[in-house]
Amino acid sequence: MGRPFAVLLVALVLVEGAAAHAPTTAIGRAVEAFGSVPVSYDPGAIVSDVQAANFGLLVGSNPKVAFMPASAASEIAGGPNAIASEIADEATLDGTLIVLAGEKLGAWSNDIEDDRLAQLVADASSSNSSKSLAVVVGSLVRSVQAEPVDAGPPWGWIGAALVVVALGGLVAFDRLVRRRP
Repeated sequence: MGRPFAVLLVALVLVEGAAAHAPTTAIGRAVEAFGSVPVSYDPGAIVSDVQAANFGLLVGSNPKVAFMPASAASEIAGGPNAIASEIADEATLDGTLIVLAGEKLGAWSNDIEDDRLAQLVADASSSNSSKSLAVVVGSLVRSVQAEPVDAGPPWGWIGAALVVVALGGLVAFDRLVRRRP
């Protein structure tokens, strides 16, 4: 009974440790790059290094962009969307990540719903089909940047309203207490 449990435990530890991609892989290099820059460029990418360098000015901090060789698709199953998701997970990214793996465009986001993001990718690809892939990625970057970002609940206003209600309750309680004989 103890030996199978030990084997299972070792297997789980090994599987957990194998989750991160080595820095010698395209995914690993992108993860490493996003620690310091918003654009990752792998020398095997179909876009030139000059074109990729210009994206640093375009993207700012969101979205992040990874230009990768087509061979990146062999590192994980599922195509460019899966690659984007894997990179975002390993690099603990927030926002949106656009991946061009070879000639295939994909994206991941925790700001934009999956269906909407897929529509943005499809629109950028179809409306720029006769243009270079750098233009297609640039179009997608601008579309992502134009998307409204849900800032979440207005906690400042909610807090202020609760303070006003609490103070009003205290004033009402004070008046009630003072009126009693």
